[in-house]
Amino acid sequence: MPRQQFRHIPGLFLDTDYFALDQCSRLVLQSLALYERLEAAVGGADGSLETAHIPQPAYVRSAEHNLKSEEHFARVALTEESQRTIRCEYFPRYGEDGHALAYFQRNANLPDFVARDLVPGVHGLVASEGFVPPDQELVWKLTMNFYQRVNGKVAGFPFHVDIPANGVVTMIINVQREVLFQIAKGDAVTDIPLPVGALLLLSGESRYVWKHRVLPADAPASGGAGAIERVSLVLGFQ
Repeated sequence: MPRQQFRHIPGLFLDTDYFALDQCSRLVLQSLALYERLEAAVGGADGSLETAHIPQPAYVRSAEHNLKSEEHFARVALTEESQRTIRCEYFPRYGEDGHALAYFQRNANLPDFVARDLVPGVHGLVASEGFVPPDQELVWKLTMNFYQRVNGKVAGFPFHVDIPANGVVTMIINVQREVLFQIAKGDAVTDIPLPVGALLLLSGESRYVWKHRVLPADAPASGGAGAIERVSLVLGFQ
């Protein structure tokens, strides 16, 4: 598999075609179906949303276009086809207009398709890279990002550092639409295009010291305001 490492960013590597396009298409369809279930469960009840404080380092808080510390979420329970109940925290708006986020903690709360189609391969990847022994049982965290069309653009995600509770590594799997990822430390900013099917892994210094963001992108000619134009899946583990 094509791998790219970044010598000036310790702990970061990119696999540009981790998933084939047909696999990505299936993941997008499954993710969008889950998004519709989340939206139906919340039902626009902004008054019932809880407040979450997302701690960010001072160097992120002082930057322009950064993630604010206070976000709002609903606790949602969903029933999977296997009839098991999974729970997550769903943020209808996270960071910027047009970005929704769902956070699933622990293995028992992973959606069926993620546990079946994502976790085994990613577990093998982190074991092959030496992060964990091959037979070590891991506790997984999943973040699903849904980006809408807003003012003619596909929404982005402002500069932030993933909170420690998300896991010792951050693995971003881009399954819909190429996007420009930026990672920065001080004045040094590196652009990393993420094609469909790419997996970007952040560990060590790149995970905890460098901040990162996803830039808004030109929206396709088709589709209307509010349509989901991009999905990404992010896995971490403890």
